[in-house]
Amino acid sequence: MRTIAAFSLVSLVLSGTLALLAYSTVRSSLLDARRESAMRETYTNARSVRTRLRTDSTNLVELLAGLQRDTSGDVFLYVDGRWFASSLVADHAVIPSDLEEHLERGDAGHQIVASGGDALLATGVPIAEADAIYYQVSALDELDQTLGVLGSALAIGALVAAMVGALTGAVVSGRVIRPLRDISQVAGDIASGRSDSRLDARGDADLEPLAASFNGMVDELQERVQREVRFASDISHDLRGPLIALSAAVSVVNRRRGELPPEATAAIDALDEQVLAFNALVLDLLEISRFEAGTASLETRDVDILALVRAIVDERTSDADPPTIRVISTTAGRASVDPRRMQQVFTNLLDNAENYAGGATEIRIDNRPADGCVRITVEDDGPGIDESEREAVFERFQRGRHGTAPGAPRGTGLGLPLAAEHVKLHGGRIWVESGPPGGARFIVELPTTTVLDGVGAEEDEP
Repeated sequence: MRTIAAFSLVSLVLSGTLALLAYSTVRSSLLDARRESAMRETYTNARSVRTRLRTDSTNLVELLAGLQRDTSGDVFLYVDGRWFASSLVADHAVIPSDLEEHLERGDAGHQIVASGGDALLATGVPIAEADAIYYQVSALDELDQTLGVLGSALAIGALVAAMVGALTGAVVSGRVIRPLRDISQVAGDIASGRSDSRLDARGDADLEPLAASFNGMVDELQERVQREVRFASDISHDLRGPLIALSAAVSVVNRRRGELPPEATAAIDALDEQVLAFNALVLDLLEISRFEAGTASLETRDVDILALVRAIVDERTSDADPPTIRVISTTAGRASVDPRRMQQVFTNLLDNAENYAGGATEIRIDNRPADGCVRITVEDDGPGIDESEREAVFERFQRGRHGTAPGAPRGTGLGLPLAAEHVKLHGGRIWVESGPPGGARFIVELPTTTVLDGVGAEEDEP
C-alpha cells in the first residue's frame, strides 16, 4: 500500500505542478493577447473619434455608440471636463482612478478591474489635439469561461494522472514485491517445520539468480542442521553404554556401602548424583535430537487430564503429610494426548518450581468447551520470572536470572524447552505469567476431545 500511495502522490504532485504551470502560462498568454487586441481596437476607435471631433463635436453620444467593437462593453469620452458614454446606463465610475491619472499624463494604458463580481478590462488613449481622453471598458467573461474550462480540464487530468500512477504503482509493486512475499512465505514455511519448501522462480530471469542462491542457502543450512542433529544423536547414543555401565557399577558399590570407609561413601554418593544428572541430560539430548530430526511422534490415548495430573502429583508427594500441592478442577475434560510426554511436561514444570521457587503450590485444571481446550495452570510462590525472560525460559540452555544466581540448583536448561516441544507436538501451547502472590504461573493449553458432563469441582486440600 505504501508503494501505491507513493506512486499516486508523486503522480498527483507532478501532474498538479504541470497543470498549474500550464494554466498560468495559458492564462498569461490569453490575457496578453486580449490586452493587445483591446489596445489596437482602442487606438483605432480613438483615431475615428479624433477625426469626428475635428469636424463635428455636437452628437458625441451617437458617435460613441456607432463605433465598431469586437467585444461587449462601454465606451467613454472625457472632453472639456465632461463625460460622454455610449449608452445611458453606462457609468464612468467603473474606470479606475489610477488609469485616469496615467492617461492625463499623456500615455496610453490599460488596467483590469472588478465590478459587481465581474472582471473588466479598461483601456484608454489620450487625444491630445482635442484635449480629450478616449476609454473602452470590455467584459472578460468569455476569457473567464475559457480559463474555467481549462482549469477543470487540467484538474481532471491531474486526478486521472494520479489514478494512473496508483494503477502503475500497484502493478510495479506487485511485480517487485511478489518475490519478497514469496521469500517470506517460504521462510515462514521452513520456520514452521516444512523444510522441503523452496522458492520457485522459473520463468523469471531477474528472480532466478536470487531464488537459486536462496534455495542453495536453505539446502546448506538444512544439511548442516541434519549433521548437527545426527552428531548429537550419535553422541547421546554412544554415551548411553558407558553411563549404563557406570550406573551399574555404582549400584554394585552401593550394595557394599557398609564395607567402605566414610570418605569412600561420600565419593560414591557424589558419583551417583552426577551419574543420575548425566543420564538425565543424555535422555534430554536424545529427546531434543528427535524433535530436531522431525522423528518425534505421539502415541495418543483418550486421557482424563485430572486423573493424569493427580497421579503425577501423588507420585511426587507420597511422602508428604499433608500434601503440599493443591489440585483444583472445575468441570473436567478428556484430551487425546501421549501420557508419557504429558507426564514429562508436568514433571518438568514441577521440577522447575521445586528447584527455583520452593515447589509448586497449586495446579488448576480448567475445561473450556467454548474454546475447545483444557487449561492446566501450575503456580508457585517463588520470586517469579521477569517479563523480559518469559519467552527466553523456553529456549534451550536458557536458565534465566534465578537459575544462574549463586547457590541456585544446577540444571541443564532443557526442562522447559522440552515441555514446550511436547505441548507443541500435541497442538497446544504453553506460556508463563505472573501469579497473584507474585510467583510464576505456567499455563499449558491442550485441545480437548470430550467433556465429562456432571463432574463437579474437586479439590485436594493441603
